[in-house]
Amino acid sequence: MVLYRTSNKLTSSVSVLAITIALVAGQSATQKSLAQFATSPAIAPAVSVNGAGASTLNTLFVGTGETNPCPFGSKGSWLNVYGVGNPPSLNNDLAAITNNCPVGTYGPATTSSTFRYAPVGSGAGVTAFFTQTPPSVPAGTPALNNLTILPPVSFAGTDDPLAGTDIERIATGTPNSGKAIQVPVIGVGIALAFNRTGLNVPATGLKFSRPTYCAILNGTLTNWNDARIRTDNGGAVISANLPLKFVRRSDNSGSTFVLSTHLNTACKTTGTPGLPTAAVWNRGVGSISTSGTVPPTPPANTVVWPTTFLSASGGGGVATTISTTSGAIGYVDSATRLARSLPAAFLKNKSGAYVGLTSGTNTPVVTGIQAALSAGTIVKYGTAPNNRLIRIDGLADPTAAAAYPISTASYLLFYDVYGGTNGTAISTNIRGFINWALGATPTTNPTADAIATVRGYAPLPTTIKTVSTTVVNTCVNTTSGSSPCTP
Repeated sequence: MVLYRTSNKLTSSVSVLAITIALVAGQSATQKSLAQFATSPAIAPAVSVNGAGASTLNTLFVGTGETNPCPFGSKGSWLNVYGVGNPPSLNNDLAAITNNCPVGTYGPATTSSTFRYAPVGSGAGVTAFFTQTPPSVPAGTPALNNLTILPPVSFAGTDDPLAGTDIERIATGTPNSGKAIQVPVIGVGIALAFNRTGLNVPATGLKFSRPTYCAILNGTLTNWNDARIRTDNGGAVISANLPLKFVRRSDNSGSTFVLSTHLNTACKTTGTPGLPTAAVWNRGVGSISTSGTVPPTPPANTVVWPTTFLSASGGGGVATTISTTSGAIGYVDSATRLARSLPAAFLKNKSGAYVGLTSGTNTPVVTGIQAALSAGTIVKYGTAPNNRLIRIDGLADPTAAAAYPISTASYLLFYDVYGGTNGTAISTNIRGFINWALGATPTTNPTADAIATVRGYAPLPTTIKTVSTTVVNTCVNTTSGSSPCTP
């Protein structure tokens, strides 16, 4: 069963250094300022709709600065195809693109809004959403100084969904005074990506059985020539003698929550044949990362990693550390893995099949994530039919034969009441964006699904899309008075 952390999400702080690294890793300051950190308002008649949150959504929402096989530059992302770019050059049409990339007119689908997004991590984004305090880039970094999203913070992205106890939470700032609406919008996988240098990877890819990756994550498998890795790969010697260096997130991360939730289910003695005691997961479930000796019970919402692990802030920071460190392996979301051209292991799922996130050298495969999502259970909070918080259960260790074992959904948070001068316009454009992104009104070529797939995300199954669009269209529709979705 998936465990959901809620209590410390809003009180966790993100250090100045962590925010800085997360913002600049692998992306130029110019692209950042254009895509989501411009301090100038949207160009009239468009209105600004600003958000912050999970770094897993960075490539999907912003699409800048990564070595993606599709040469989109800062274009070809959901926000820059749906809305008016600021500057408008972000919407420039692209010529025909080969290499299996979608071809078409790259937005805008509407001229009434400009969406911006700051990928500062799930914890910081949700905090910004509820406190109405935009995450800022600290002074002292000339390339990024004074670049931040404008208030109000109209939406947030998180990989660690709110649960039922959060249904009555409201914003403490202005002008938003409504309660939270939460819907899944896209599927992602958490990849175990590695540095290929010095490794003899089989042509069919690197494989990890459950006992093997449980031991790696628990810090007890420390060399690439370990017998367990050789056995998983048909006796192949991956490296004669190379230390295995694991890289984990140092910040408050939804990816850490998703991974640790899976490990807490898959790496238990029961149901995990051949799992030695040294590989059994007892390091906690949560998104807050620390390192050190595991006490009898780790602190709430905290994962206590081995002190030998390397650490970096943000998915981009982890990817950079992996790519620059011989023998490194770490966890990043499927889109960051693809954007950075990192190889990733095929993992043995609960049904006994090895499932990966790549096909060939670097082609994204989303079928494993979709198989996991399709077998999940939609959980709704609120009085039917006006449910306000939606999440997908059953993803901790999916049972479907084709499921990628560490799959999840990323969620967006909105309000049911938007106040202020532009409240009506913001709520209208949020509904329009969700209807476009989840397929109810596919008005661009390529579609939102095509953009997501080529960037390493998995479009949601149709049944889940329908639930998400229904909730947003029902609940995000007022600027005053009581919500139509108050339980």
